[in-house]
Amino acid sequence: MNNCFKIGRIVLILNGRNAGKKVIIIENKSQSIDVSSSSITVLGIKNSPKNFNRIQTNKVSKKKSNIKVFFKTLNKTHVLPTRYFVDLSTVQQELISNVSMKLFELKFKEKTSTSHSDELKWQINNIFVDKYFSGKNKWFFKKLDF
Repeated sequence: MNNCFKIGRIVLILNGRNAGKKVIIIENKSQSIDVSSSSITVLGIKNSPKNFNRIQTNKVSKKKSNIKVFFKTLNKTHVLPTRYFVDLSTVQQELISNVSMKLFELKFKEKTSTSHSDELKWQINNIFVDKYFSGKNKWFFKKLDF
């Protein structure tokens, strides 16, 4: 069961506030620690981009294609793995892992430094916007209907 939770796999969150959201596995705790752990760190899309027409202005198209991300540590029993993977380069993977570590450190230390955490999240947003406009992994950016 542990081998299906590889880094870069797309999984669905089954319960909680983000139920039904698609997320990417960033870190598998059981791979990094010798003791079997049942938690994973994920990166997901809070707001999926909306469809827009060519007639609309650039301001409206930018607003509709806006993507917001979230980081979360989840139990493996609360996610459903899919067969899909996201193609991330090694540079992007290193950036995401560094940003996630910094965000979790900021979360547990102080909550006053929101401007620094917003800057870190924008770096990840830019990666997702590039992926969205490149046309790859379209399934990841569509809203899940159920």
